[in-house]
Amino acid sequence: MSEMKKISKKDIMNFKKLELERQKVIHDFNLKPIVTDYFVNDLVYKLHPDIQFVKVLEVIKESDDVKTFVIGPDIDKGTNNLAYFKAGQCISACVKIGVGIYQRPYTISCSPKNALDNKYTITIKRRDNGIVSNYFFDEVDKGYSFSVSAPFGDFCYSSIRDENHVIALAEDSGIIPFVSMAEAIYDGIEDFNLTIIYAGKTKNDLIFREKLDNIICKLEKVNVIYILSEENDNEFLNGLIDKEIIEQYKKEYNSFFVCGSLNFYAYINEILKEFNLPKKYIRHGLFMGEIELDNYNEYKLTVLTDSEEFHLKCNEKKTLLQTMEESGIIVPNKCHVGECGYCRSKLISGKIKTFDENIRAANEIHNYIHPCCSFPLSDITIKLTN
Repeated sequence: MSEMKKISKKDIMNFKKLELERQKVIHDFNLKPIVTDYFVNDLVYKLHPDIQFVKVLEVIKESDDVKTFVIGPDIDKGTNNLAYFKAGQCISACVKIGVGIYQRPYTISCSPKNALDNKYTITIKRRDNGIVSNYFFDEVDKGYSFSVSAPFGDFCYSSIRDENHVIALAEDSGIIPFVSMAEAIYDGIEDFNLTIIYAGKTKNDLIFREKLDNIICKLEKVNVIYILSEENDNEFLNGLIDKEIIEQYKKEYNSFFVCGSLNFYAYINEILKEFNLPKKYIRHGLFMGEIELDNYNEYKLTVLTDSEEFHLKCNEKKTLLQTMEESGIIVPNKCHVGECGYCRSKLISGKIKTFDENIRAANEIHNYIHPCCSFPLSDITIKLTN
C-alpha cells in the first residue's frame, strides 16, 4: 500500500489563499437584479391569455337565422390587444344568462390578419335549443361586453401534417372555418390550395357566398363548388355531395377537412372510406352533438367539489355540463366535444351516453368523463377535478 501524501505547510497556505480569492470574487460580483421579464414570457401571455375581455363593435345580419358579431378588446376591463389565431381556430365565449353562466365555442370567421387590427368576428346561427346562440341572436347588440378564451383548436392547416391541396366539405354553418382559411390564403398568411364543396338546402342557406365569390375571382388557389339539396337552380349543382363529385376535384394528394352536423360527418365519413386514406388526412371541425327525444327520463345529479356538494335535476336531453351551467356552477370548459379536456371529471357512480370520440383508455379505466358531451342514463354522481 502506498503511503498517504503528507500535507505540507505550502499546501495549507495555498488553501488559505484560495479562500481569499473566493471572497474577492464574491465581493466584486455585479449585484444586478435577476431578469424575470423575458420577451418569450411576454409573447406567451399575448398568444395564450387566461381570459380576454371584449365588446361588440358591430352586428352584421348574414341571413334570417345567422348573424356575425365583430368584437374588439374591452380596454376598460384591462384587455388592450386580442391574441393572434390560426385560421380554423375557435374562442370560447362566456356569458351570464339569468342565474346561469355559460361557455360556448365559436369558430372565428375572419382572417387572422384581423387580429392584428384587434378584431375578431364570430358567426352564430340560431338553434332550436341553443341557449347561448339564441341569446346572442336576440339580445346581444353593439356595446355588449363579455369574455372569451384565448384561441384554441387544431382544425387548421399544417404543412407538416396536411397535403398542399385541401378539399373542404361543408354543410350549413360548417362553412365558417373555411371562410377564415380562404381569407388567410388571400392575405398571404396561409399557403395551400383550397377547394370548398359547400352543401346547403337552398341558395339562401349559403352564407358568405358573396365573400367567397369575391375571393375566387381574384385567387386561383381557392375554388368553391355550391350544391343544393332542396332547390333546383342551374347556377348550382343539385343533390348531395357524393363520391363522384369529390372525384371531380380530387388531385393526386389531398387532405380532407369536414365541418357540419354529426349526421353530415357520418355521411361523409362513409364516402371517404372508399378512398382508403390514412386517418391523418381526414380532419373534423368541432360540433356539439344533441339528442333528439320526445320522451325522456329525469334523474338526480350530485356534483362534488373540494369544498361543496350540489344536488340538481338532470335529464337525457341535456349534457351534464348544461345542467351545471343552468344552475350557475362554474365548470372550466372550452370545446364541448370532449377534445380539450378542460372539463374532465371523475364519474363516481351512474351511467352516461356520450358523443366523445376522444376517450383515452386511462379515462375509461379510471372512470373519467367529459361532462360537456355526456348525457345521463341514470342518477349520476361526479367529482369536478379542475
